[in-house]
Amino acid sequence: MGAAVNDQRTLRYVAEITRKLAKMLSRTRYQMLAYLLEMTAVEAESLADEQDPKRARQAKPPQARG
Repeated sequence: MGAAVNDQRTLRYVAEITRKLAKMLSRTRYQMLAYLLEMTAVEAESLADEQDPKRARQAKPPQARG
């Protein structure tokens, strides 16, 4: 993976795709997998925010998801 792991765009893309997968799976019996995908998205966004000082200062507290 190398530099791709540290690329903000890649991390945000991972977050976007995993959120879409989680949303699709949340309507099925695979709700635990959906939860794990959502946590992956949160972690990817967090890593991207750490690399962007301006955005990290503006980071919002996590919202409860239903």
